[in-house]
Amino acid sequence: MPLSFDEAKQLVERLKLFAQPQRLIIVDALLGGPLAVSELEAKTGIGQPTLSQQLGTLRRADIVVPRRESRAIYYSLANEEEILRAKALIGLLREDKAGLPLAQRIAKGQASLAKPKTQTEGGARFAFILTPPNSSGI
Repeated sequence: MPLSFDEAKQLVERLKLFAQPQRLIIVDALLGGPLAVSELEAKTGIGQPTLSQQLGTLRRADIVVPRRESRAIYYSLANEEEILRAKALIGLLREDKAGLPLAQRIAKGQASLAKPKTQTEGGARFAFILTPPNSSGI
């Protein structure tokens, strides 16, 4: 399906969110899991005023979500789809071959972090015995 002009504009706006170095660093840091603002500051080297500004931008775009725990505010990526998008985008930009399958899964609407089940994983398996049409089935 060809890209419409409106869809292209939406995608460009989304890309602009990741086209800012501090925001990309924050998203990359959050791929490891939720972090308190002080932990993000230490891990990224981004000063408090800039960090707060960039977190606000990411929060308004629904890319990250805050959670208050006592006095600390923890940030995490908003949902599984945002985690996949961030991993795929950063992987592709780094020319990491692992980013391609993630991008393909997102494009196909299979955005899930759960690894596909193999033959040895999963729940119960059932077998059905089919009888030939000419047999009595006894």
